[in-house]
Amino acid sequence: MSTLTRTDGSAQHTVAQSLVLDRLHKTYTSRGKTSFEAVKGIELSIEPGEMVALLGPSGCGKTTTLRLVAGLETVTDGDIRIGATSVADLPPAKRNVGVGFESYALYPPLSVRQNLRYGLRARKVRDADQRVDTLAARLEMTELLDHRPADLSSGQKQRVALARALIRNPPVLLLDEPLSHLDAAQRQRVRRELKVLQREFGYTTIVVTHDQLEALSLADRIAVMDGGVIQQFGTPDEIFDDPANRFVADFVGEPNINLVDGVVQRSGGKTFVRVGDAGMLPVTATGVADGRAVTVGLRPQDCHTGVGAEQPALEGEVRVYENLLEFGQATVDVPGVDEPVVVQTPADERLAGGDVLRFAADAGQVYLFDDDSGERLR
Repeated sequence: MSTLTRTDGSAQHTVAQSLVLDRLHKTYTSRGKTSFEAVKGIELSIEPGEMVALLGPSGCGKTTTLRLVAGLETVTDGDIRIGATSVADLPPAKRNVGVGFESYALYPPLSVRQNLRYGLRARKVRDADQRVDTLAARLEMTELLDHRPADLSSGQKQRVALARALIRNPPVLLLDEPLSHLDAAQRQRVRRELKVLQREFGYTTIVVTHDQLEALSLADRIAVMDGGVIQQFGTPDEIFDDPANRFVADFVGEPNINLVDGVVQRSGGKTFVRVGDAGMLPVTATGVADGRAVTVGLRPQDCHTGVGAEQPALEGEVRVYENLLEFGQATVDVPGVDEPVVVQTPADERLAGGDVLRFAADAGQVYLFDDDSGERLR
C-alpha cells in the first residue's frame, strides 16, 4: 500500500509506514504536587496502511498518546518508531505526520482555501489549488473555501481541520475526535469518505475517539484504553464478541451489556451460572470452580426469547417495553437480581408492562468476570 505525495510538483510514491509504540510512558510532574502518570507503558504495533482507533472515556490517556506520537508532548520513557526510524526525540516538523485536532487550530485571518493551501505552498507543491478543490468536493465543503474560520459553524470548522490534515497525504495520519462536532447526517457522510480516502491513499492512521460507533465503523483494529493502559487491542469483532475484561465489555456495545451477580454451578458434566433466585444459563467457562461467585455479562442483542420450560433460562416481569421498529427492547425485573436486565426482542414480539418474559443466550455469549479484578474467566 502506498500514499501519493508531491514535494516539488512531481508525482512520487512513498510506501506507507508502520507505527510502533514501545513501552511508552508519559508522567506529568509539577513542583509541590504529586506526579501523574497519564500513559503507562503502552505497547502498540500498527501495520502500514492500517487504521487503528484509540477508544476510551475522557481522561483515559488516548489524546496524550496521540500528542506523544505527534511530538506535541515529550516522552518520559519508551520509544516511538515510524517505519524503522525512532522519532521520540524528533521535533514535530520532522516526523512527517498529519494531525487533525478537535480544537481545529485554524489560522483566523486566512480563508478556508488559504488554510488548506498553506502547508502545500510552503513545500512548493505546484498543484496546490487543484488538490484543495478536489478534497473540498469530496468532503462536501466547496462552498466554504472563500470563508474565514470566524464565519463557520463548529461542524464546518471540524471538516476544514480534517481536510487540512488529509491534504498533505501523510504516511502517518493522527486524528483527534475528527467527527465530534458534526451533526448526525454530516458525521455519517464524512465518516464514509474518510474511510474511502484512508483506503485509497494508504494513510497509517490513529483515530482518537470516545464514540464506539465511530471506532467500530472506521477502524481495522481498536485499542480500548482506561487509566493510561490498553485494556484490549483487537478487531471490532474481537472487542465486541470476546471482551478481555468487564471494562471492555461494559464500554463497548449499545445498549450496554447487562452485568449481574451469579454463581457457577456444575450439573451432569455441564457448566452453568445461577442468576437470581431460580435462573440458570449455560456457559463455556469450564475452568471456573464450582460454587464460585462471579459477575455475569449478557448482551441484550444475544438474548433470545421463546425458551421452553425445560431449557435453562432467566425469567422475569417486564417493567418497560420499547418498540424500536427493527426490534423491541424489554427491561425485565428478574427475581433475586438487583438491577433490571435489558433484553432485545424480535420486532414481531410485542410486549407490555407486567408480562412475564423467559429468555436465554447461547453458552458462548454468556461472559463471566472475576468480581474483584474484572478479568474475564474462561
